[in-house]
Amino acid sequence: MEIIKRLAMVRRANYYKYYILTFSLTLGLAQNDTLNVETFEVSKAQESEIVSISALINVIDTAPTAYRFSIYQRSRSAEPFIQKLFFPGESIQIILPLNILSSDSLGNIAKLEPLGGKYRIQYRMFNKAENEIILTQFEVLKPADIIKLTILDKDFGNPIPNCEIEVFQNGELLTYSTSDSLGYSRLRIPIKRKKDLPIIISIDTDGQFQLFKREVNILEGTSEIFFELSSMLLDKGETIYNVIQELAPFRVGPENGSTVLFLLNSGDQVVISKVAGNRLFGRVKVFLEIQGKYENVNGWILQKHVTIKDL
Repeated sequence: MEIIKRLAMVRRANYYKYYILTFSLTLGLAQNDTLNVETFEVSKAQESEIVSISALINVIDTAPTAYRFSIYQRSRSAEPFIQKLFFPGESIQIILPLNILSSDSLGNIAKLEPLGGKYRIQYRMFNKAENEIILTQFEVLKPADIIKLTILDKDFGNPIPNCEIEVFQNGELLTYSTSDSLGYSRLRIPIKRKKDLPIIISIDTDGQFQLFKREVNILEGTSEIFFELSSMLLDKGETIYNVIQELAPFRVGPENGSTVLFLLNSGDQVVISKVAGNRLFGRVKVFLEIQGKYENVNGWILQKHVTIKDL
């Protein structure tokens, strides 16, 4: 009887050992499965494609204190993917997951905000691409007021292209430009100027029209101006001469001591109708600011101050 009891106890002990061993193996396998899943998920995340977006900046005659750089989809301008601050001298580069960029044509936008002054905010649209995207170079210029200038032929209403435009204040050249094929030019007037004084805009058409100069009071920000240039219409026996001397006297009479009406500048035009030795009689077209119109003024000028205009 004692032997039977001992045999039953041995069998019961063996059963418990087998159960514990089976449970331990099952738990171990389950733990291994969990680790494998986690390892697979981490590996998959590490394999996600990324893209580097870089920007080059050309700073001209100014010194921003920093740059705020943002990337976002064109359709979600209020939700940038990232916005980061860079300081002068740092490389502007952002790394993003490739799959967050829009696949639309030019569906993504980079925004550059120079800080430390009234700088123009600039944008660059770009396509989604693998590995690396290098944006078109940004140019940071001095803060300025803008004049959108259009130059037209008063007689025919056509734009006047290739005009050489200069802007002065108190004899100092503030800026210069050239009109395009539509007679348009965007003038940047530095904000560091005497804002209580007008500027002078000079337009040289290379002899097509007489040299044009006008005083302008400009507003802060962006303004738009249209200038109409008028041709010198000739009567019978008249010829156009270009002034080649700065501050050339245009007098009431042919005598040296005659009253000076005004001084002409190089590039001005005189319509000559009479020659008396080395003195020429003719007319100059003058713009009357108050009346807002042109008027012909007759007078005399020395021949050495002018040359006949090439036809």
